[in-house]
Amino acid sequence: MKRLFYLLLMVSLMACENEDEVKEPTLQTITVTPVASGSSEIFTDISFGTNKVGYICGSMGTLIKTTDGGKSWTKVQSDIKPSLNCIQALDDKNVFTARNELYHTKDGGTTWETAGLENVGSGIFDLHFTSPSVGFIAKNGVMKSTDSGKTWTLKFDAGADEEYYALNYNRLQFLDGNIGFCAGGKTYDGSTVGNMVKTTNGGETWTSLKMKMSQITAFHFLDANNGFVFNFNQELWKTTDGGTSWMKVSSSIPEKYPDCYFVNESKIILRTSNAIYHSVDGGITWVKDYTLTDTTGQLTNMKFIDSRSGFVIGNNGFLAKITLN
Repeated sequence: MKRLFYLLLMVSLMACENEDEVKEPTLQTITVTPVASGSSEIFTDISFGTNKVGYICGSMGTLIKTTDGGKSWTKVQSDIKPSLNCIQALDDKNVFTARNELYHTKDGGTTWETAGLENVGSGIFDLHFTSPSVGFIAKNGVMKSTDSGKTWTLKFDAGADEEYYALNYNRLQFLDGNIGFCAGGKTYDGSTVGNMVKTTNGGETWTSLKMKMSQITAFHFLDANNGFVFNFNQELWKTTDGGTSWMKVSSSIPEKYPDCYFVNESKIILRTSNAIYHSVDGGITWVKDYTLTDTTGQLTNMKFIDSRSGFVIGNNGFLAKITLN
């Protein structure tokens, strides 16, 4: 009897654990539900430090915050005046945001300090901290900090790359503390060039992957070997060897400048300037799930906080929750 009791107890505990798990969506339905943001500014980036606390940055120093998982948002009072490109919340209070300068708060937005980068070359297009002390910014290439953003060292100089001279590297992804990627390009006078650089030693050195394609506008690596790239020519490319070689998946991506979220290598969510799409065949075909009804509006960014829920932002203070089922 005791053995039967313990067996039933273990089954019950396992069932409770499974109820708490976020199951992978089938993508049978995708809903996009607008949320009141309390702002009319252009939103540019969004980041959640916990499943409840998140931040959005935007034009004219706009910063708003949620403490209830995105149901309601309030303005963060700060002295930041310039528009902001990117934001990363490391937890509920420790947040970095940037454009020409890097701003850091340790108290959830009440006070902010700067890193002295405003007049150091180009703007800051993306940022990523792999730990509270180690961070990277896409600025003149890739810069690294080991003291929580107080000082920065240029580790990859985009201007020194003769083959891909002065490309705008504006997107970062790190898989862990060692392996990371930065990509971008430029499009002008009818020509478009893109490339990606890679580090395997925590950003100390970077190697060009010599992509030989148009400007890279979005990318995502699932692991150290498998990754995807979207480019200006509306193509999707895939690698299975960490970026050494690439194969074309599609030449008919819905837009030149998308955002992407990968559930896995087959299930992909795509944001364009006015719509949300999904694919269940690795990007070969796409289904439109949502179209922005505001003809003067534009969607600007999309981030997911778990495998089933995320947010999409835009101009005119647009904010909406995305739910995958």
